[in-house]
Amino acid sequence: MVVVETAFIICQERRRLGLRTEGPGPIPGKVTPLQVPLQNPPVASEVSDALNSVATTPFENSFLSRIHGAKTPDVPGLIAVDWRTQSPWMDLMCDIRQHYTFTHPEQEEPVEFIAPIVYRTLQVDQIPQVHDLLEQSFWSGINVSDSLYYSPEKCTVVAMYKKVVVGVAILSSPQETYIMYLAVKSGWDNSHIARTMLYYLIARNSYKDITLHVSTNNPAMLLYNLFGFKVEEFVAGFYEEYLDPQSRGSKNAFKLRLRQQQ
Repeated sequence: MVVVETAFIICQERRRLGLRTEGPGPIPGKVTPLQVPLQNPPVASEVSDALNSVATTPFENSFLSRIHGAKTPDVPGLIAVDWRTQSPWMDLMCDIRQHYTFTHPEQEEPVEFIAPIVYRTLQVDQIPQVHDLLEQSFWSGINVSDSLYYSPEKCTVVAMYKKVVVGVAILSSPQETYIMYLAVKSGWDNSHIARTMLYYLIARNSYKDITLHVSTNNPAMLLYNLFGFKVEEFVAGFYEEYLDPQSRGSKNAFKLRLRQQQ
């Protein structure tokens, strides 16, 4: 056998070199025995019972819900939630916080949580802010409280950032479908908020013509043209009794119509 012949050759070579041919001697010293592994502490019965009783994970706490996106806030009159829009005001606040942190390194950095723009139907608690926004955008004395009683789910859209009203759009009624007001808070323009509000007003009143008057030098004309509104009439002095004499807005108006009726 090859193994036997190999062992015989090795023994001969060891004898020639004057080495021992028998097996190795006893290992010097003592062998330290291995320690007995520690046993895991017993699991409390109430913990194991609670784990065994779980049949499934609720969707709002599951990994699947995290894949689908952020949890929709539970707010009355919710229309949509926009996490993507970054307004000029939000950028300004971010710059201010960064500047403060840079100039006051010894101070704790202020914490600010970014929130989405939430589109809702008009609610009672929003009325004071809505009136303030409309008076800043148009003229004093505006009151839209009665819009709460004329199908607000179809005729009103309010854009909010946290607890601040940043935009509002109001139709007169589901029957007349006349746009009375469309305004966005200063610092929140050029963020597609007006476009989004107008979209939801139109979508919630489909198959009905929608009309409005707009000042002849109002840049909102571009937005209305984008949605397909067409000029039907030129009205001289339409805003004569509303606008301040020092206002730069034109007192003349165009009457626009979006035709949706078949």
